[in-house]
Amino acid sequence: MSALIYKQRFFHPNKPKTTVSNYCHIGYIATRPGAVRHDAKYHGLFGKLKPGEMQIFDSWQEVARTVRDISQQGKNMFRGIISFRRETAMELGLSNFTAWQQYIEQHIATLAAQNQIKTENLSWAAAFHNEIDHPHLHVVFWDKKQEIMKNYTSPEVPNRIRKQLIKDTFAYKIKQFIAIRDQAKSGVSEITDQLVSEFENYLKQLNPKAFRAFQQRFEIDDEDSLLHFPKHHLVEPSSVKKLAEQLFQLRQQMPKSGRLAYKLLPPESKTLLDKFVQNILQENRYLAQMVDDYVEAKMNLAMLYDSNPDHLNRQRAKYQAEAEKRIANRILSTVRTIIQLEKDASFNIKQANWQYAMTEQLVLELLNLMEGLAMNAQMDYDDKSKLMGVDLSKQAKKEWLLRNKDKGFDR
Repeated sequence: MSALIYKQRFFHPNKPKTTVSNYCHIGYIATRPGAVRHDAKYHGLFGKLKPGEMQIFDSWQEVARTVRDISQQGKNMFRGIISFRRETAMELGLSNFTAWQQYIEQHIATLAAQNQIKTENLSWAAAFHNEIDHPHLHVVFWDKKQEIMKNYTSPEVPNRIRKQLIKDTFAYKIKQFIAIRDQAKSGVSEITDQLVSEFENYLKQLNPKAFRAFQQRFEIDDEDSLLHFPKHHLVEPSSVKKLAEQLFQLRQQMPKSGRLAYKLLPPESKTLLDKFVQNILQENRYLAQMVDDYVEAKMNLAMLYDSNPDHLNRQRAKYQAEAEKRIANRILSTVRTIIQLEKDASFNIKQANWQYAMTEQLVLELLNLMEGLAMNAQMDYDDKSKLMGVDLSKQAKKEWLLRNKDKGFDR
């Protein structure tokens, strides 16, 4: 068993991209792979925007809009992560979505108090990510009544939160540890920071390799970065191997001279490239989902202005083609890199490991590309629909419901 990991940060409210970053972060924690979704909803966001019962939000966008509006007022949006190793979570009874919801509801006051936020002024939203080796919970929280902008938080704040969470979460375990260490039967009436440190060192000694790996995951991987997070678990090795073979076959079919750009390719090369794009979308479900999300966001925007079914069908085909063309051009960028390396006599282009690494990097870049496009398209729709202050036309709304009823949006 390992002690918990707690990380906390915020983007300065005065930075130009902070409001967009905070908006996108809500979408990220609510919908990314591994996020446990609510029944009949396309997201897993919950929390309290005001005192009272914990809410299951109708959509993540309503929270994202609130977060963006609050950010524009110069208030700090704190982002926290609480994580355990899988074995620890199971021992603590954190085995399902409901248990994690109850856990953060019980402990959110600790995060607020250490950040000088009064309970009555606290707002927060959270999502549970059920990762195989490190289940964790993202929480965004802020002070509705904040008047003075903060540009710095001492590292001691998240450290104090971590220690207090350990005291509250592992109290019974620490008492057992003290009893064994002192060969005493009684527990302790007060758990101090010194005892927490001793307890953590004791846990590290039980399985030092596992503890280091768990800790390193959160020291190196920055899961808070805007639209940039570890995706290696989304890339299946068998799939990458197959795509690597296809990628290098594709390279052999590319023109021997001239600039490599989609619109300049001869028909036979373009056909092969299009086929490779479809293969990638079939092999990686998350990339395909990002393309779908991009198309849907663009369609929602189109339906603000047009309700003609024929027009909308043509728009859908256009947006799908746009997304696939973006993917195709990113693939061509990788092909250009391969061609450059082929010119280096000292580089062995036939090395299987290198081919695999090149293809894996390509897939990860495509995931980043489509995530950014999908999120930006969604934000564009969100802004324009709010600005116009109008609903979709009846025909457009019917079209939207028919497309999305299998996602639970018709309820």
